[in-house]
Amino acid sequence: MEENRIKSILAEKLAAYRKRAGMTQAELAEKLNYSDKSISKWERGDGMPDLLVLCRLADLYDVPLDAFLREGPLVRSQTEQHSRHVIITLLSLGLVVFISAIAFFICYLAKVQVGWLSFIYAVPVGMILLVVFSHIWGNTLHQAIAVSLLDWSLIASIYISFRAIAPSISGIAMLFMVGAVFQVLIILWYVLMFVRRRNRARKGDGHVLS
Repeated sequence: MEENRIKSILAEKLAAYRKRAGMTQAELAEKLNYSDKSISKWERGDGMPDLLVLCRLADLYDVPLDAFLREGPLVRSQTEQHSRHVIITLLSLGLVVFISAIAFFICYLAKVQVGWLSFIYAVPVGMILLVVFSHIWGNTLHQAIAVSLLDWSLIASIYISFRAIAPSISGIAMLFMVGAVFQVLIILWYVLMFVRRRNRARKGDGHVLS
């Protein structure tokens, strides 16, 4: 019963992903160097393609290999997921700029001379969003870059604020020394994280081989 269920799910997904890709059985058969009868057989559940063919189909449809055995809706392609992440990020950053513009307008009406600082602080706020998104969707390198950008944008924003509000205060440039120290800590932390993840992956591969 379990084998029949797997065949049924696989057959359904093979047909669904092919249709989503806009290909006929004959067109897919030509790409795989198989006959369209074989494609039809797989999609009816009368047979199953071998692992190599499934890997080729996963590459062709830009989906993970296990997508063919998942019940429920079709998995988004990697390209679709990337585009969705980019759109969400850009919309979020646009919202930050919009809020900054509102804050600037309010400061303008209140005759606050440093209202333009709202745009300056929009940069580190936007970097905070990038940090969050990079930890949800990105890899270790993306996370390290996002945190580094947050570090320097925040330091620069504070420096510009002091220059605008209290230009007579000396030693403000030392803030960049603080940022440099924090940057070193960021690099060391994410290098450590990368090494730990790589060691875990190696251990996992060792367990599989054993």
